This record gives sequence, structure tokens and C-alpha cells, in this order.
Amino acid sequence: MAHVTAGDALAYSLKREQAQFAEEAERLAKQAAYIAANPPGDGRTVSGDVTRLIQEASFLLKRAATIEAGTEALGLMNTEK
Repeated sequence: MAHVTAGDALAYSLKREQAQFAEEAERLAKQAAYIAANPPGDGRTVSGDVTRLIQEASFLLKRAATIEAGTEALGLMNTEK
């Protein structure tokens, strides 16, 4: 049976988290481009669009901070070996 360390598990988790982050960032960029190219119409307001973009961007920033902290922790784990 293979021996899985905490560092291995963290590295795997970070790799998945980074892939999800990239997908969500791309989706957010497409959403922002769509909003910029299409002025608000019925049922849509500029402030509502901007609010949603800000909320999603804030979530991505939190995720980026989590990834950065995990990367730092992984570096410290590898240093201790």
C-alpha cells in the first residue's frame, strides 16, 4: 500500500483548488465582458451586475488567499524534511 503524507494530500488538494480557481476566474471574466458588452435591459440593473461581480471577485480573492496559505504551508512542510 502506498504511503500518503500530509504534504502529498495538501499538494493534491492545492492542485485541484488551483484548477477550480482558474475555471471560476475565467467564468467571472466572461461574465464581466458580457455585462460590459450588453447594457442593462428589463430586469437587470448596472448596480446589480456590479454587485454580483464584486461578490464573486471577493470570493475568488478569498480562494486565492487560501491557495497561497496552502502553498506556503506545503513549502514549510517540505523544508522540514
